[in-house]
Amino acid sequence: PEFKNEDVLALFAQKSSLQNLPVLHDDGRPLGLINRNMFHSNMTKPYYPELYSQKSCIAFMDKSPLIVETRLEIEQLTALAVETGDKVFTDGFIIVREGKYQGIGQVLDLMHAMTELQARQHRQLIESIEYASVIQQSILAPSRIALNAYFPENHWLIWEPRDVVGGDIFHFIPTRHEGEEDGFLAVLFDCTGHGVPGAFMTLIAESALAQAIATHGDRDPAALLAAINQYIKQTLNQHDQAAGTRENSDDGLDGMIVRFDKIQQHLVFASARNPLFIMGLNNEEAIDVVPGDRKGVGYANTPMDATWHNHTLPITEAKRIFLITDGVIDQVGGAKKIALGKRRLSQILTESRNATASAQQAAFEEAFARYQGQEKRRDDVTLLALDLMPSTE
Repeated sequence: PEFKNEDVLALFAQKSSLQNLPVLHDDGRPLGLINRNMFHSNMTKPYYPELYSQKSCIAFMDKSPLIVETRLEIEQLTALAVETGDKVFTDGFIIVREGKYQGIGQVLDLMHAMTELQARQHRQLIESIEYASVIQQSILAPSRIALNAYFPENHWLIWEPRDVVGGDIFHFIPTRHEGEEDGFLAVLFDCTGHGVPGAFMTLIAESALAQAIATHGDRDPAALLAAINQYIKQTLNQHDQAAGTRENSDDGLDGMIVRFDKIQQHLVFASARNPLFIMGLNNEEAIDVVPGDRKGVGYANTPMDATWHNHTLPITEAKRIFLITDGVIDQVGGAKKIALGKRRLSQILTESRNATASAQQAAFEEAFARYQGQEKRRDDVTLLALDLMPSTE
């Protein structure tokens, strides 16, 4: 403060790059900040040099600059700078450690630091998501291997998360009775959300399915859905709660569990909302679309003791079944920019009904991409097609 305005003027003249000058108490505590442009603007006014040259430099000092501690996080500092207003963009801010002056910071430097921080955080996020994708792919790998072994030529699978990871998950488990292979269990779940939240829900669904099979076996799809419903509601504390409140989650899944009994030659399936498409391979009949039960699994408004129904389908002739998530049916596209829907999906599948499994997959992928056009992918997309052949024994 003992510096005079003529001293400040001389200092600014000597150091052309100096934009702001701190004013300090004797003990190093900041008193204020002198902005070069503001100072010169005042000192060039008529009679001001004569009146103020010999006066204390505090005459044209900003007495309430932004003062921040060195330990302040960049995000907090940025918020403070924005809150302070326009002057911080021209004057900068004073940096202190335990109240003692350390230097002057400029908003431009802060913006660069914030950009670098965000870029680093973004890279870390992408790396985390990519690693989560590796984990999700690893979880699905045993089912892919089992599918290829059980149906070398007679299945096809499309699993396409909307983002790097997704909320759709499938399982294929060959079943055994008294040591002999007697069929399989096929599972397709569409968990709440997509991306990271959806992927997190798939881990809960994985655990729920494993526990349900351990407790109830692999013969009764409806019982498995009921057990999974209870597991999710208990895990997420969604029992006896109002759905969709701020304090409570409302997450769950739609999906289907299919059990094929090779000995009895029938298919038993239970579904929460998702339809099962059934197509005869040796006839020209229309595709049969069997709707699922209307309640989802695990949601806050699904009762803890909710039950689902088993549907039984005798396999007396060759059939191809399609387990599908709503990301396929709800995809917007076409000339009218509307959802694909069950009817158009059935038509696409019917047009290639006489093709091999791999050829039908290629035809579907082409037709689906053509329908989607330039529209954004709305959800995760999963379709599992399995050929069921009657016993020749």
